[in-house]
Amino acid sequence: MPDSSKAFANHIAGAAVSEDAVQLVRLLRLSGYLGGPSSTISALDLDDAFTSPSASPSDRIGIWERKVANGKVSFVRRMEAMPEWIYWANLSRIEPKGEKPRVLLIGESVARGYLYDPVFTPALALQIILESQFGEGGIEVIDLARTNLGFQVNELAIAALELEPDIAVIFGGNNWCVSEPRPSEVVEIDAAISKQGIAGAKQAADAQIARNARRVVSSISAAYASKGIPLVWIIPEFNLADWRDPMTNAPYLADGLNNEWLKLLEEAQSAMREGDFTRSMTMARRMIEIDRGVCLTGFQILAECSRQTDAREDERKYLELARDAASWDLSRMPIPRPYSVMQEAVRDEAGKHQGEVVDLPALFKEYLDGEIPGRRLFLDYCHLTTEGIQVAMGAAASCVLRKLKGVEMPWFALVSDRVAPAPEIEAEASFLAAIMNGHCSQSYDVVHHFCARALNLSRHVAELMLNYIELQTQRSIPMRMSEAEEQMSRLGSPLIRHYLLRLNDKRLDKLLLNAIVNALEEVGIEARERLEQIWREEHSVSLSEINLLDYYYCSAAEQQQELASLNRDEEKRHRPDGDYYRAYWPESRFVFVGEAGCPVHLCLTCRLPKSESREKSINLMLNGKPQVKIAISSEWSTWDIELPGDEVQEALNEIALHWPIPEFESSKVLEKARLSLYERKFAEFYPVFGEIHSFKASNGLEVTTHLPAAQTEFAAAEV
Repeated sequence: MPDSSKAFANHIAGAAVSEDAVQLVRLLRLSGYLGGPSSTISALDLDDAFTSPSASPSDRIGIWERKVANGKVSFVRRMEAMPEWIYWANLSRIEPKGEKPRVLLIGESVARGYLYDPVFTPALALQIILESQFGEGGIEVIDLARTNLGFQVNELAIAALELEPDIAVIFGGNNWCVSEPRPSEVVEIDAAISKQGIAGAKQAADAQIARNARRVVSSISAAYASKGIPLVWIIPEFNLADWRDPMTNAPYLADGLNNEWLKLLEEAQSAMREGDFTRSMTMARRMIEIDRGVCLTGFQILAECSRQTDAREDERKYLELARDAASWDLSRMPIPRPYSVMQEAVRDEAGKHQGEVVDLPALFKEYLDGEIPGRRLFLDYCHLTTEGIQVAMGAAASCVLRKLKGVEMPWFALVSDRVAPAPEIEAEASFLAAIMNGHCSQSYDVVHHFCARALNLSRHVAELMLNYIELQTQRSIPMRMSEAEEQMSRLGSPLIRHYLLRLNDKRLDKLLLNAIVNALEEVGIEARERLEQIWREEHSVSLSEINLLDYYYCSAAEQQQELASLNRDEEKRHRPDGDYYRAYWPESRFVFVGEAGCPVHLCLTCRLPKSESREKSINLMLNGKPQVKIAISSEWSTWDIELPGDEVQEALNEIALHWPIPEFESSKVLEKARLSLYERKFAEFYPVFGEIHSFKASNGLEVTTHLPAAQTEFAAAEV
């Protein structure tokens, strides 16, 4: 029996001697012994995911289907695939191959030109660059990029051979992760956790990413080599300089080390605030030694200390390690990114097959003269700005020229400012980037940068921003009936309808709206008074009761891990206690709109984790000032809390709950998490500090609470 299957067999044995017959049946189905997929435990089942180069001709290429007319084959967009059209190029028909050279561009949302598409795309940029060398109309680029494309690129690329390309450019890898592992991969991860904890899970996940990347490159390369068609592989890069994944607590660690890790984090952050970067780095290195590199927090601290001390290459190294740290984490949807193991696998495997490689990490480093890539080249975590597209497609065009014409033309000779959208489109893409970054808890500096850039490029964005303020803050008017939405649709290009109005995430947007208002003020447009007026009229707790756990308000607290479970219906169906707010840090933050001088009544139902054996206290703060201390246990209890009017600020206020340090039962929790992986349920890898069933705020003048004399110092009473 393979080592990776022993842990799975142990699960079956454990379930067999327990009273959990349901669990036993599930595990047996997974193994195939009760009619489930018989090959799920075999390490060979990964091979079935990759199509053989000798596969029969495909009648479909993505959303396009083969049609034959007058003896000629074309591919026409399928009507039944209409819901998918929006993810692909707006191309109704792919005509038969003619005399001109044909280039395929295959990839994911980066190759799609996310936030510029459909007005400006990498395929269009590549077409313009190549026409400067082949002559206008002398070459054609077929855009086969699809948003959200993952390992399915293998099937798409091989099917695309039916288009008779002269060369293909493949730009992918950001979605090559283990978010939905195959059963055999789950077995590998489980076995690794049983032996080495979460560090083992990371090793297994990284190995799977690398193995699958190699198989994709090998499979596609073999298929194209059999037809004598050259390939160009573009290895993606990440926004290292500006993108910051929200810091996470360490997952469950062995030997009770979570407590020490938290103390080290506090010391490291304190030392950094004091400018003692040497001490901060010492603490961060110890954190990484304890968590064994599975948490990004220590790496981010090291990167920031390196930046402060002008150690550029060290900063780059730590930022890459931070980007890669959570490759193992199956408890949340990952932000797309090019993991180092994927990048290296593509470099190596493409080289073995004599494929051309555009290595964006190296290329961008050269282009920026050693600077770490950031907002100049990236709109967000991985999607490119126009400048980034120009450089990447210039390098791709250089490879195409070498293969098709035997001409050596350096990439920098092909980069041109004329390969760009109109300023109005660039401005809207920048505004969309500001929204994207704001909704992903990025820094005020980055969000404001894109707001200001948008306004500098085209003043029509000011009207879009003013209407966006209305759109986000007016909750009483449904979005599809909003005058603000109608105005934005009329004023904006297809980008606004394609990305913002179709995908907009309606939330309080404290940071984003503040950045928009400040950017507008910098060009002489006043918007703050209107924003605060709508906040008061639509959201003030003095007018109506507010659910602080509502996604709309909870999003303003910038705690992404806590927020995720409040917004993801898919996760709620698979996780235990999915309707409860779970605190993954010692501090939980909540935001409400108040009126200065008006007291606020809170009603809080909460508990400590079920593992807690005794009563402990939590502290509640308002705008940084202590208010109450409450004794709670692992049983639900409800508290009425009065916040005095003289502590309430006009407009936005912040409540912070400080939880006690829990009892870390790592082995017990990880055992449960491993079973959840098999059952395709939410796997709880991170310590929970507390849970909240409900948390509401209302006008304190309308509520009377009689407090026992012994509890007046806490201003709270248990109901």
